[in-house]
Amino acid sequence: MKFLVSTNDLQGKERGDFSWVPPGELVARYGIICDAEKSDGTGCGCGRAFGGLVTNRSTTTAKVMELPIDEAGWRAEVHRMLQETDWARGLNLVGLANYIDWMAGRDLHAIQDLPTGTILGRRAWNEEGKPCVDDLLLRYRPEANSWLD
Repeated sequence: MKFLVSTNDLQGKERGDFSWVPPGELVARYGIICDAEKSDGTGCGCGRAFGGLVTNRSTTTAKVMELPIDEAGWRAEVHRMLQETDWARGLNLVGLANYIDWMAGRDLHAIQDLPTGTILGRRAWNEEGKPCVDDLLLRYRPEANSWLD
């Protein structure tokens, strides 16, 4: 199964890139997007970041990789991280399960058709009166062997 992992590949190709997550660590889109984030990618960086599931640190680049774990293992890792970091505070068991289902849908299920080695960025922002916009951005397609502007 394919998962998102941190990568240093293409770090620095985009203005404001950063990575404090060791390469190969599982990452996901979780957390709150502040109102400083803008649709053009400017802001504090929270809307461009993937969070590491072990270090709970951030990176702006993620790579699609085939790993020897399954979705249940990924879900267990997300559950552990949400509990240990207190992101799950205020959620009952059903609410936490629903949140993990939502994360699986937008991260795991969204990338299964992408080729292994695809490098992604992220852009998320809030629009007044609307749900948060949170898009995955293609930065590199292995089959084209090219960086995407």
